[in-house]
Amino acid sequence: MNTLIILLDGAADDKIPEFDGRTPLASFEKPFMDMVASNGIMGWTESRPYTHLYLLEFFTGKRLDTPRGLVEAVGLGVPVDPNQVAYRFSPAYFYESNVDWAYRVTPELSSSLQDAMIRNLDMLGDLNPRLYFYEDGRGVMTVDTEDVVPFPMPPTPPSSSKFPMHHFGDYIRKVASEMDGLSIIPWGGGSLAKLNGHAAIPEVKNMVMISKSPSALGVGGLLHVRRDVVDNMWSGFQEAFRLLQSGDVFMHVEETDDISHRRAPDEKVGMLKEVDDLLMENLDRLIGHRVAFIVDHGTSSITGQHLNMKVPFAVSEVVEPSEPTVRFCENEYNYTPLGDLAKVLLDHGTRSDSL
Repeated sequence: MNTLIILLDGAADDKIPEFDGRTPLASFEKPFMDMVASNGIMGWTESRPYTHLYLLEFFTGKRLDTPRGLVEAVGLGVPVDPNQVAYRFSPAYFYESNVDWAYRVTPELSSSLQDAMIRNLDMLGDLNPRLYFYEDGRGVMTVDTEDVVPFPMPPTPPSSSKFPMHHFGDYIRKVASEMDGLSIIPWGGGSLAKLNGHAAIPEVKNMVMISKSPSALGVGGLLHVRRDVVDNMWSGFQEAFRLLQSGDVFMHVEETDDISHRRAPDEKVGMLKEVDDLLMENLDRLIGHRVAFIVDHGTSSITGQHLNMKVPFAVSEVVEPSEPTVRFCENEYNYTPLGDLAKVLLDHGTRSDSL
């Protein structure tokens, strides 16, 4: 029996007034997810502020504080020398007194932002910067230095536009002046020289990780877990169904978090429904295997911010459909420490007597 673990990124949420005070997960019937929750084990574990921190603990059993920039550099295949620092950079709008993270950057605006960043790179000449773009104005930057600047990290907005930028200040402001306030903030800087303690637990050694996210793929790279890069959730699931026939699979659904940051609860429910529908349509390929659902953190559809909260999980062997008796959503049933969760999901799949 092989196991498909599905990470619904940021799927936990606040209670939404227009959903009669229910969260998106609790607001509608999800035949497949609810069937898993009803037939097997459902419980909760700790959330982590970012996906990569949750995954590092999930795959290693240890709480690791590996910087996001370094993780994404590995995920993108960016070369990082021990004397370099790798930052993740994200677009942001700089106003006179505040800064807002830019979550919707059109392809045209993203292209103009890239041009402005490249055009002004000589302002960081002593740092020998290298830029690696991937989408929506986001990417990775490496610089030749051992000093890590503690920039603000999304999705929390900086308290003001006057935060210390150190040797990046003139560059960030120059790009903003050319782009009507749009620039980037490098954050999550890290160096390979300080990396240690990264080894996956034996239970996940042969698992295949499927994702489009450099953050998730970077965790897989650091831990030497086999990775499969896809363009979107739909192609990812087709690959997951295929690979499940020969081994365990980890499927990362990033889209749920992206929608939450845009503060669109109806769209979030629609995306969760698409996931459930896709699984029901492929039920015959899943029967006889285990399926597990996990959530890395909450993301508020009201504020767009990450939430530190109890996050749900569920796991069960997939059998012929039956009427669900439990809804997969935020809960306080069974607590499993995050560091033990992978073992629980891979070792169990039948209903717990304690439920």
